[in-house]
Amino acid sequence: MSADKFFEHIELLRCPFCGTAFSRCGSSLRCKNGHAFDPSRRGYVNFAPNAAPSRYDQTLFTARRSILEGGFYNRIVETIKQYVPESSVVLDAGCGDGTFTKALKSDTTIGLDLSKDAIRLAASGGGTVLWMVGDLTRIPLRDASADVILNLFSPAHYTEFARVLKPDGRLLKLVPQEGYLKEIRVRMGDRLRKERYSNDSVVTHLSERFQLSQRVRLTDSFSLNRQQATEFLRMTPLTFGVNAEELEPEKLNEITIDVEFLIGHV
Repeated sequence: MSADKFFEHIELLRCPFCGTAFSRCGSSLRCKNGHAFDPSRRGYVNFAPNAAPSRYDQTLFTARRSILEGGFYNRIVETIKQYVPESSVVLDAGCGDGTFTKALKSDTTIGLDLSKDAIRLAASGGGTVLWMVGDLTRIPLRDASADVILNLFSPAHYTEFARVLKPDGRLLKLVPQEGYLKEIRVRMGDRLRKERYSNDSVVTHLSERFQLSQRVRLTDSFSLNRQQATEFLRMTPLTFGVNAEELEPEKLNEITIDVEFLIGHV
């Protein structure tokens, strides 16, 4: 059943290498130029078999899942749901471990990430989401096939997003604001550049391809126990190359979630 879901939605898919449609050939998705991809029984397809290993590894995604399931990002999830109709095709572009993706109730949900570790973790437990290892610069979906694209804490490729979205589709991009995880920035000290965070360049870049129709800022602070502090230190790229224990998680007893949704249309 995990593999069958891709054949049931084959009309949404296209080859990431040549852009042509797929047909079913035995247990494979095959395009007219002979590029073939086999859906895994684990519930995902690897559309980027030659991708370089990602710095985002199993440890990071496992910690991130623990934090997301702990409720720290619940307001973000509820905000997303306000902009995602149930009768829609949704692409979570840069879905990571898929915790946000699984919270959606849309008719067809697609999770795409270049990290194979992330997609394997996302696909565990089954479900109906179409999980894909894939490159944002070559999204394996047909033109005008998605009603909504989510792009949460992830790089973007707005040309591809515009291609994949329907004419009346919607982009929800989530970016950190200056207070996001500020307590971890303090603990990192001189290892981070001391500059004020600004998403002005992100807004400018997005506005070159999309009409920015709304901006929604969410800010929350939470108390942490030691285990939660350790997971926060493990889940963020801010601490790449640093052992969480070096940052004394027992002294990290509060965390700030400060983000902004940028909502755009083609």
